Parts: sequence; C-alpha cells; structure tokens
Amino acid sequence: MSNLNALVVGVSNYYIPDVVDLPFCMNDVTLMEEALIKGLKVQKQNITTCGKYGDAKTEDFKRALSKVTTIDKNDTLIFYFSGHGATIDGQHYLVFSDGIISTQEIIEHFKEIQAKSKVILLDCCFSGNFSIDETSSFNIEKTVEEFQGEGYAVLSSSNSDQVSYGHPEKPVSVFTSFLCDAFQDKHIVKQGKVSLYDIQRLVSLYLEVWNKRNPDKMQHPVFKANMGGTIFFDVKEYQPYYSTNIYAEYDNYIIYKVEPVHTGLAKRYSFKVILKEPLSLEEIGKISLKIKDQAKNIEVYNNEIAEKRWINKLPNIIWVYFGRDEIDIIKNNYICHTTWVDEKQDKKWWYKVNGKETFILNGVHYNIHPYYEQLRSLNIENTVSKEHLVFKSKDILSRMITLAEKVIKIYNDYKNGEITEEELFEEMDAYIPELDK
Repeated sequence: MSNLNALVVGVSNYYIPDVVDLPFCMNDVTLMEEALIKGLKVQKQNITTCGKYGDAKTEDFKRALSKVTTIDKNDTLIFYFSGHGATIDGQHYLVFSDGIISTQEIIEHFKEIQAKSKVILLDCCFSGNFSIDETSSFNIEKTVEEFQGEGYAVLSSSNSDQVSYGHPEKPVSVFTSFLCDAFQDKHIVKQGKVSLYDIQRLVSLYLEVWNKRNPDKMQHPVFKANMGGTIFFDVKEYQPYYSTNIYAEYDNYIIYKVEPVHTGLAKRYSFKVILKEPLSLEEIGKISLKIKDQAKNIEVYNNEIAEKRWINKLPNIIWVYFGRDEIDIIKNNYICHTTWVDEKQDKKWWYKVNGKETFILNGVHYNIHPYYEQLRSLNIENTVSKEHLVFKSKDILSRMITLAEKVIKIYNDYKNGEITEEELFEEMDAYIPELDK
C-alpha cells in the first residue's frame, strides 16, 4: 500500500545581509499543512515541517530532507517551499535563513528518490527558472497503472522573470493561497480522486483571474513534468455504482445485455439480442414486441441520478438490436434493429420510413442494416488469436502514450511561455505523420 508524504518548508527569518524577512512564509507553512491534511488527506505524521517558527537554515533543510528519502518506492512525495528565490549567474536558488541551495540540484535530488511519484511546489521569486528531463516513455512490459504517475513534476509560482507576491488581503502568499484552495476544492474530485493535472489547472485559472485584476503584480505559474500521465490522490471514499446485468435465454433468442440510455426527458433501453436460429422479419417483430412487454419490469441504470429519476416508471423508448452471435454484439454489427416509443413521443419522428431500410411491418418499426454481411465477413476474417491481439494492443498503447507525453510537453512549453504559438505548430508538425499511422 502506498503512502502520501510531504516535506513542507517555509523561510520567514533571514540572517543574510540585505535579505529582508518574509513574515507570511511561516503562515504559508501552517496553511499548507492544513490543506494537505484536509484536502489531500495526508496523515499528519507523514508531514515533515521545516521553518514553522520562521527559521529554516540549510542544515535544517538537509536534515528534514534525509527523513523523507527513505520512503517506500510506491509512495508519493510532495515538497513545498515558500521563501525567497534568487537567480545568480543564470541559475536559480532557494534562499534559506543562512544560505542558498541550487533549485536544480534539489530537483535532481528529488528525481533520484525512490518514491514512485514526486511533486515539487515552489512559491518564490523567479521560480520558473528550472529544467526537467525529457518526457516519459511507456515501457511495453509495464501496465498502465505502473506507468501512471511515475516520475516527477514541478509547479512554480511564477516564471523565470517574475516576482512572487504576498496576498494583499491575507497573511499568506498569493500562490500558496490559491494552491491550498485547489487542494481542498470539492468540485474537481472525480470518483473519490483528485488529479495533479486538475490541481495545477485550477491554480493557473486562479492566477489568470488574479493577473487581470492585478496587472502590476502578475504571476504566471510554470508547470513541467517528466511523469507518466498524472498523479491521482485519494481524497474521498468512493462507492462505484454497479449497473444491473441482464442476460436471459429463450428457445430461439438470447437477451445478451440491456444498455440503459436514459436522458432527462425519457427512460430508454437498448436491448442486444442474439438469434439462435434463422428467423423471418415477422418472427423478429414478435420477439421485439415480447421484449417490449418484458421491459416494463426491468430496472437498469448507469448511475444513481438516473435511477432516482426513472425507477418504477415505464420505458418511453425501446430499441432491440438483433445479431447472430457474440461476435456481432462485441463488434456492434447487427442484422437490424426495431424501435418502439410510447404515446408521449413524436412517432412521426421515431417511425420515419423510406420503404427500403426503414419500414413498418405488422405494427413494428424496422431499420435494416444494409452492410451487415460485409462487416460480418470483415470481422471474422480479421479475428486473430488472443495472444496476438494482446501483443499488438500493447505495442499500439505504448506508442500512443509515449507520443501523447511528447505532445503534452510541447503544449506545456507553450503555456509556460517558453515557445510561441508558431513554434508550437512547427513542433506539432513533426508528430503529425506518427499520429496519422
């Protein structure tokens, strides 16, 4: 089982000539601790703090750093820094109470820590002045779950030329205030998880609004990652909704499955049926009418909202799709389908006919699928062994994910202001032949 660990550093007191104190940074530490605990559900004992009372010397930081370097290889590590940042001879440094440490060296150190996922959050001036390695490549021998979140990401409060500010209405930093709000935002929680991707997007949105309101104190965050996909943080207990499976076998047909396709205005079902023997259209129509009557007692939904909306109510629309075997169902290839609607629906719309593929026979509306036989032959001819399919799927998946990581990096470079829109399109052009394969 993986754990979430954090190293939180704030530097308020400085003993370096001409370096002013930053009283709000110790408040940043307290706010960040609370946000990590309440928002990302980090256990308090898994948070190592440096500078809670103002002082954070280089040796204090190194000792704190040594505590978190021994975490498990499946864990996630978050490093947060609030304090002065400085650029000297083109290199960025984090400024501690009594000295400086190269930001790039810290990033390189965190990169080598065995934790699966590392996140570096920098709230200091000129903090966008850093670099990362090239993007991750997906190893075909790994699962997507193993690849997901593996690596490191850096989110800075400003670009390489900008100052980072304290909040004018709160005793904390602007960036930290927005970051902590994002950690605790319930609207970006999906299925009990919140992603690093959504967190950084929300922080960027907050700062975009801030910049419009404060043009003299603009901060453009920089996000760079050498990571498979993103990190998902478990923040809320999630109970998945399990849809009912319907399977019923009769003398000459099988109801293979029933798909709920409800909308806010209509209760709708799509039945997928396998014919066990060749049947005429009249016989298919009789099956369709029988299924329509059976549907009155069926309750199948995709989620709780739909269930609460439609439970114990009669269906408004029913489609029945007929295939010859499981291959047809899997490939979504059918001989025909029938449509039934109740009196509340516009029957002129639903029962349109052209006399060829669509028509009404014995009160049943049919839609014949004219390319069924050709598609069936194609599906059968191109059916391969499970082993071959797995191998080819892994190969395609590997190339797709690796390419996606490269494209995402280019887009992030554009968002970070490191390349122009013209350069974005030029770099994307190089990948178009690969995308077209």
